[in-house]
Amino acid sequence: MKLGRIATAIITLAATATVLAPPSQAAMQLGNYDLLTNRYDRASWVWFAAACIPEKFPDCVHIGARPRLKYYAYYEGKAVLADGRYTLNVEVPDGLRCPGYNMPTHETYSWDAVTLVGTIDSRFDVGCFNGPPGTQFWTFALQRL
Repeated sequence: MKLGRIATAIITLAATATVLAPPSQAAMQLGNYDLLTNRYDRASWVWFAAACIPEKFPDCVHIGARPRLKYYAYYEGKAVLADGRYTLNVEVPDGLRCPGYNMPTHETYSWDAVTLVGTIDSRFDVGCFNGPPGTQFWTFALQRL
């Protein structure tokens, strides 16, 4: 009889905790995404979202970015979810396109975990033709493939 009451109490507490638990943040599904952006006029990108290793916690997604054209560079990094937004910081070896050559950039991708719409903030230490440092800004959306 006593075990029955204990079991009933445990089930009641578990059900109450489930109902009263705060809503979890939306997590990005793992898999392939098309990166739709106003940044490139001649190229398109595919992102592969995988579990972060060795972390394997739900607020981290490893992003591998692959260009569909061979002359663009690959980049990858870990996107972390905080306050409903993912943030991915990456070094892109050819992020700044200059006439006849490319320059590296430090980029921050930030997107909403539910709508998958976000922004790209691209910073460079040296501009084209040894110009001053600067920033560029674009928008993007992720579409699941």
